Amino acid sequence: MLIIKRLFILIICILALAACSSPDHTGQPSAPTNPPDSSTSSEPSIPSYQGEFDDIWRIRLLNPSGQEYVSFTEAELNQSPLAQQLPFAHAFSTINNWPTSRFYAADGYSIEGILTAAGLLETVQTITFRAEDGYEVSLTREQLLDSQYYFPNVGENDAGAIQVTPIIAYRWRDGTNDMNEIREDRPTLIFGQRNPFEHTNPAFVVGLTEIIIDENPSETWVAASTFPLAGPIAEGETVKLQHPSYGLVKLHYTLDGSDPTPLSPMYNPSTYQPELNRPIPITEPTTIKVLVIGFGKNNSEIATFEFFPN
Repeated sequence: MLIIKRLFILIICILALAACSSPDHTGQPSAPTNPPDSSTSSEPSIPSYQGEFDDIWRIRLLNPSGQEYVSFTEAELNQSPLAQQLPFAHAFSTINNWPTSRFYAADGYSIEGILTAAGLLETVQTITFRAEDGYEVSLTREQLLDSQYYFPNVGENDAGAIQVTPIIAYRWRDGTNDMNEIREDRPTLIFGQRNPFEHTNPAFVVGLTEIIIDENPSETWVAASTFPLAGPIAEGETVKLQHPSYGLVKLHYTLDGSDPTPLSPMYNPSTYQPELNRPIPITEPTTIKVLVIGFGKNNSEIATFEFFPN
């Protein structure tokens, strides 16, 4: 009888824990219906929070083999010798995969400062951020540490750009640049844009639990290809740009013989609206040059393709 009572109590405890557990989440923030007004310029003081997630969200820094360098909660970050250098609060601009311009207001901790405190800043080459649900994004050293900005005119121009730093945000709100609207949430990787047209939002990682530090040189994206192959082509026919990792990279191209850059036209601006990814019509001898850019690897070599209509 005693065994049955204990078993009953155990079942009740398990059910209670299940009822209190968090629902499943994806590694991607949900997209707002419309981007907010970008005219807000004031930066009020940051609201205070109780830190109710401190004991729940422990983030581990690991090597690729799974060996732990260090782990921390937000409370432990605040006790770091670099605690005064870690906090960061600002608005971030971004573009998602629809593509839609949007904003985040976020308060968190500098990733560069965290790597410095862990003694890993000088050696990291590729860093991978992994969420509780397994969603992950990698950034090369340059993609993580090169200058990043908040663009009030995101998707249009770089007027009014303000330099920002990549952070692990513990208080944030998407769809706004008003710091008064932030709220405590799951730790999230948020970082700035290198130009006002860069699609950074797919690389934001919500519910961050692991950071994998790779000290080996970063890989390079393979070059793009075309269909049909370069050479003679019927006048008025179109050329498609192709890549084996098409959904993970952006293909920037030129038609005037100049080398493409991250500011050159983007062939595949949307993952979810394929009608925006338009083939290139060939009506005269044309040189197509393509640069492949994507998070986690270095830019590809520039591929050159010559087409001659007949």
